[in-house]
Amino acid sequence: MDFRKARARQPEIVRSVQKDARYTNELAEDFSDVLRLTGPRNWIKFNQMCKLLAELSYHGFASVNSLQTLGEEYTGIIQVDGNYKQIPSRLMQLLAIVLEFGGDALFIRLLQKLDLYIANHEEIRPEAKLQLKKLIHRLKQSPSYIKALHKSLFYLNSSKYQLSKRTTGINYVLIRHWLQPEFSLYGYKILGVITFLQVTVSLAISSWDAWREHKRQQLETLKQTGKRFLHRASSVKSSNHDAPQCILCLEPRINCSLTPCGHIFCWSCILEWLEERDECPLCRESLKKSQVIQLQNYA
Repeated sequence: MDFRKARARQPEIVRSVQKDARYTNELAEDFSDVLRLTGPRNWIKFNQMCKLLAELSYHGFASVNSLQTLGEEYTGIIQVDGNYKQIPSRLMQLLAIVLEFGGDALFIRLLQKLDLYIANHEEIRPEAKLQLKKLIHRLKQSPSYIKALHKSLFYLNSSKYQLSKRTTGINYVLIRHWLQPEFSLYGYKILGVITFLQVTVSLAISSWDAWREHKRQQLETLKQTGKRFLHRASSVKSSNHDAPQCILCLEPRINCSLTPCGHIFCWSCILEWLEERDECPLCRESLKKSQVIQLQNYA
């Protein structure tokens, strides 16, 4: 049987999801009340799991028994496969339930494991680790944008309200189409356009902030590099300033050279001096080039 002509529209799907959310909230409150009987410590520790347990049990019971949820029955819709020909398998329905209500937690958990692996892997270079950590941080923020974009597509023209339904290829069809009210869907299309623009602007702002942060880090790195360079230069200058001076060039001695009379000069300075006169510049004692000794490892 081909259900293509009976595709469910946005109003029926939204009302069905809202109705199911109401019942699952009530079921979660019941689970929370039962958990409270085990003691305040257990209630504080496990209360957040009541919502997930309610979602899985409510939708899982309907899928395992091939039943409509109360919300689907209320609006007269059923789930079909991607070809609009038959009811999806129980395994596919259960997979859609797990992805819908536990997909975010599984995705974040996977990214945390990956982040820990990168941090502890010594073969990865520090620069690559930094880039991978930035990528993981962006991936952690991506589910909200992806869901918003998917919802805008649903409002524009789609029968998949949940992202899990698109992933598994499950569609909704209306089995009581003769009761379908006749009204315009342009309001949903306008809402889809507004949602898309909102997500686009949010992504643009986020990208702009990320670019500014990247430039700020580059500038900070350049400043730190400049400070280290100036510090090294000042250290070298200070060390050179404290070094003994040559009496001929009045600069710190380079390639220190010793004369027989015990005086020290720069190697080039004393050789240039001896080109014109054969005597020590300080004591005037007779001196030849062959008598000058170049000192090694002498400061």
